[in-house]
This record gives sequence, C-alpha cells and structure tokens, in this order.
Amino acid sequence: NRVQTLLHGRRYGRSLRVLAETASTNDDARTDALAGAPDGHVVVADFQTAGRGSHGRVWTSPAGSDLYLSIVARPAMPLSELPPLTLAVGLGVADAVLRTLDIDAGLVPEVKWPNDVWLRGRKCAGILIEASSTGEIAGPVVIGIGLNVNRLGWPDELRTTATSLRAERAGNTPLDRGRVLALLLEEVERWVDVFVLRGGAEIASALDSRLALRGRRVRCGAVIGTLVGTAPSGAVR
Repeated sequence: NRVQTLLHGRRYGRSLRVLAETASTNDDARTDALAGAPDGHVVVADFQTAGRGSHGRVWTSPAGSDLYLSIVARPAMPLSELPPLTLAVGLGVADAVLRTLDIDAGLVPEVKWPNDVWLRGRKCAGILIEASSTGEIAGPVVIGIGLNVNRLGWPDELRTTATSLRAERAGNTPLDRGRVLALLLEEVERWVDVFVLRGGAEIASALDSRLALRGRRVRCGAVIGTLVGTAPSGAVR
C-alpha cells in the first residue's frame, strides 16, 4: 500500500504483487502474464532462492537489502524489433540510480552492453528480459531487474566487480527501498515507452554518451576491437 502512494508512472506498479520470498520473480511474472496480468504488472520479492541473470548465471538475492523485481510488458511490435528493449530498460535503471544519488555529484551511472548498469566501473544492476511470441509478434515480455540498493558485503568472487547504491553514497547511509522502487518503475516505464514509440535509433542515440567502455578496446565473443557504440538494432558496434 505504501509503494502505491509513491508511484508516479501511469502503468508500471499499479498492479503489484509483493512477496517475502520466491524462487524467481521472472517465473512469477510469467505465470501472472499467462493468467492475463496487465501491461505494467510488477512482482517484487524481498528474497529469491533461485534468482538468475543472463546466460544462466546465479543472481545472489539476500533478504532485506536490495530490489528483485519483474515487470510484465506487452509491447505491440514484431519480435525481431525487440532486442533494443534491454538497452532501453538499462537507460531507465541508470536514470533511476542517478535520481536516487543526486546528492552525490560526479556519480554517473553507465549502461554496459547488453544488460548491466555500472557505477564507477562496478555493476550495481542487471537486467534479464525473457520474451514469448505469437508467430512474428511479441507476446508478453518479462523484464527482470536486480538492483543492489543497500548491500555492503559481497562474496569473494564479486568483491572487486559489484557495488550498491548505498556503497557509493556519501556516508553509506541506507536508502528506502520503496522510494527507490517507485523511481525505478517510473524511469523504466518512460524509457520503454520511448523505445516502443520511436524505435531503436532513439535508444542508440541516447546511449552515445552513457555507454560503459565506449572508446576502449573490448572483447565481444571472439572479436576484439574498439567499442564505438550501439546500432538501432541493439547490436554492439
């Protein structure tokens, strides 16, 4: 009920299911979508026992500290045009992080292609989009987001690569997860709408100055080269 009073978006979070514990919010959101949940329906959990990231990686999900949520989206577009959605969501997460940390000058969130958000070169959020289709048309899409909000401790394998909003905040003061959630949903909804209305070229343009590792030598699969930017298709250049 409190989160509902904090929302400013038109759709995202207006239908909301809050869980103390679940295996995966993406699985819950998919079940809700198949049962007819509306565009913008959100499942958020305090703790996940089987949270997952891209490529089947585990997303650690301790209770009481961070945000683990999944959004049901129903974009009316061909499945072939959907890939830039991940980057649009990344821009939304980055803008929510920027607004949350606006008292800390110099903290500029970056989107790391294809599905992470970085602060000072460390990952603070991950995105996992799982789509279905009816023929060539995209069916319900589940947008999974894990955002490290108040966590200060990390397993050894993440200690040098992960961070949280609280860890980067002056004085390491804790944040209100409900308020962060409301900001996150507002900004993600805004950027998803931009993508649906204007297409991938708008997203690629917006990423020009906000893309992590831009201008640096990177490896993408077997290819090594200088990261130039992203294409309207969502591909890395």
